[in-house]
Amino acid sequence: MGEYLLMSMTVTEQAKAWYERMRALREDLHRHPELGHKETRTTELIRKTLNKLGIETPDYGVETGIVGILRGGVGGKTLLLREDIDALPIEEKTGLSFASEVEGISHACGHDIHTAALLGTAGMLTERRNEFSGTVIFLFQCAEEVFDGAAAMLQHDIFRDEKPEAVVGLHTAPALPVGSIGILEGVADASCDTVTIRVIGRGGHGAHPDDCIDPVVIAAAIIMELQTVASRRNKPTVPMVLTFGQIQGGTAPNVIPNFVTLEGNMRCMNGTLRSKRMEDIRALAEGIASAHGARAEVSFSAGMPPVINDPGLCRMIVAAGAKVLGESRVVTDLVPSMGSDDFSNIEEACGGIGAQFLLGTRDLQIPNSGLGLHVAENIFPSAALIPAAAVLTQFALDFLRGEGDEFVRL
Repeated sequence: MGEYLLMSMTVTEQAKAWYERMRALREDLHRHPELGHKETRTTELIRKTLNKLGIETPDYGVETGIVGILRGGVGGKTLLLREDIDALPIEEKTGLSFASEVEGISHACGHDIHTAALLGTAGMLTERRNEFSGTVIFLFQCAEEVFDGAAAMLQHDIFRDEKPEAVVGLHTAPALPVGSIGILEGVADASCDTVTIRVIGRGGHGAHPDDCIDPVVIAAAIIMELQTVASRRNKPTVPMVLTFGQIQGGTAPNVIPNFVTLEGNMRCMNGTLRSKRMEDIRALAEGIASAHGARAEVSFSAGMPPVINDPGLCRMIVAAGAKVLGESRVVTDLVPSMGSDDFSNIEEACGGIGAQFLLGTRDLQIPNSGLGLHVAENIFPSAALIPAAAVLTQFALDFLRGEGDEFVRL
């Protein structure tokens, strides 16, 4: 694109000019979804696209996921733009012409939109690299859906060459209309920890439970009693959710097994209470099992802290959104979500200076676009790529030019 023509273009006009390229990338990604830590094709597509743009892609030794680095003028700040790239083990039922070609796997959370929008943003900022000083890092993160992608990439010291001063990203939101964004200052998403409880009893014949210590019944008692952690031990003003989604045990209907395994998620809005609730879960599970003559082994996986949006960055996102979309299309009266995102791990690596905004994807002309995340029938309209790339690009330009510095505690 000619330099003179670009200088006369608004960021929104530039995003529209990039739309067909973003749409083609999005449809390619959507047809070929890959699960967390298996995003090899996706990673290579991103690498080729970034390299075509002239963006550096250092090798940090990560198996999937990739980092791109774009340098503007000498000096200036370093900004990280992060999006996730993995899909879900959900059979797609959208009927789209570019629906998933991989059985049992689909982009039911909109990560294909995230990836294509960030690639478009990379292209737009490359075209405008003479308009800012500083550095932009593009992080295409693996395995968000399995909770450990951010941690896995951070273990490879991906910021050793450039240390970001702040991180910003977006996530699709079927509750908001296409062409709008939403942002909430402070705690926006809950922490998430996976809890595993192995209830060990003594198995035997189903006709003689008196000769056994039945771990199935004990596991049921533990599940029911653990709900009091949220309802009676946790502060009602600081939300918490404990959900067990997997129960495994037994091999036949007439055999009492030796053990049952429970797996679930604990989500909190407060880091201090998060630790206390873990202690409560352990104590209750072990106590109930012991009371029945059984034993409970309780473990927690390394999870993620809450997403806490920096107020200063939020104000800058609001300003950027108003510039490219209009003030009426920037929603700020949101409430925190009990959902989780390991964006928070990246945020911690940036000293806590981060913000993730919501990208509207509901189109009244497409009824299935408002069904929700992780829903096999939900459609994420490609039209959302334009506001996504426009807001990310405008924010990056404002941040690197120092607009809004008085708001951000760098």
